Amino acid sequence: NAFQTAPSAYTINVALASYVKSLVGFESDFDLYMRNEKQAIAPEAINGFNIFMGKAACGTCHFAPTFAGLVPPFFNENESEVIGVPSSNTETNLDSDEGRIDNRRPKEKAAHNRFAFKTPSIRNVALTSPYMHNGCYSSLKEVLSFYNKGGGKGLGFDISHQTLPFDKLELSEKEMNDVVIFMNTLSDTSSMRHAPLLKLPQFETKPEWNNRLMQTY
Repeated sequence: NAFQTAPSAYTINVALASYVKSLVGFESDFDLYMRNEKQAIAPEAINGFNIFMGKAACGTCHFAPTFAGLVPPFFNENESEVIGVPSSNTETNLDSDEGRIDNRRPKEKAAHNRFAFKTPSIRNVALTSPYMHNGCYSSLKEVLSFYNKGGGKGLGFDISHQTLPFDKLELSEKEMNDVVIFMNTLSDTSSMRHAPLLKLPQFETKPEWNNRLMQTY
């Protein structure tokens, strides 16, 4: 309605970008604390943030303040990472979805894009289970455990271009719990106007996608 013209690649891009920008919220407990609008958050959350940005190296892919793959300071580039996601939480097989290399554009057909996926934001991550592109993990603790083992290579999968360090992070149970507590402080539902439809789009040409999991609340 904004353009009053027939849809084009330009108008669709602008409309989608405008919609996505409307989803960003910076009123979480973490944001309020960082702006000195909230006097305190749990010490475990503060410790979790320091581990997230330090020992666990999460901040090398999830850049603050969006905590996504959007690269500061201009936020006009979004990184993809190869982390070796398993097909299920049994962690016995690499997921068969090859990710970015499946894109139709020739420039995406580089070998380093095999099993690469866009780095999403972890804002509201406590509200968006299951996790990973295939929903193989049901809890944030499971996700932290996967990274702690060194991702797919740490599980023994044959991945040529894993961007995640495959040596073990050596995080303790308490450290992983504190990171989860920190991520919980990034929840912000203040801009949500209504609940989404309780159904996912269906794909005629990719019937296997129609079996993907959906979490409801």
